[in-house]
Amino acid sequence: MNRDEKRNRDAALPGLTVQLKVPTVAMQAALPGTLEIDASTNCLVVRSPMSFAPGVDTLVDIDVAWPPGWSVALLDGTLALIDANGQVAGRPGDEVVVGGGFKDTSRMGIVSCTGKGRIFEASELERT
Repeated sequence: MNRDEKRNRDAALPGLTVQLKVPTVAMQAALPGTLEIDASTNCLVVRSPMSFAPGVDTLVDIDVAWPPGWSVALLDGTLALIDANGQVAGRPGDEVVVGGGFKDTSRMGIVSCTGKGRIFEASELERT
């Protein structure tokens, strides 16, 4: 594969938000949802049902700041979320629960992939 082919293949990969350092305090909230690609930003998000009125759930794309060293990759032609140990942590369509909590990007010193000022800082991931 030449350099241009590699660059074009990598350009198609979605982005994701990654923490700059491991948090000193692990927050205890749980974010249930589905790993998905936000088509408008080409970012890996957790699509989660949120209730804004009694009995009415709306699916919302939540930008997650994954721990340092996490990335996305194409493995056998399928997109995968890769953890810091190089293992597949999940794939789009997987039902997950992310442990952590919401935080302002300005407090973390990062820019979110989706451009939002508030993200969910992940400390763990469980596939359900």
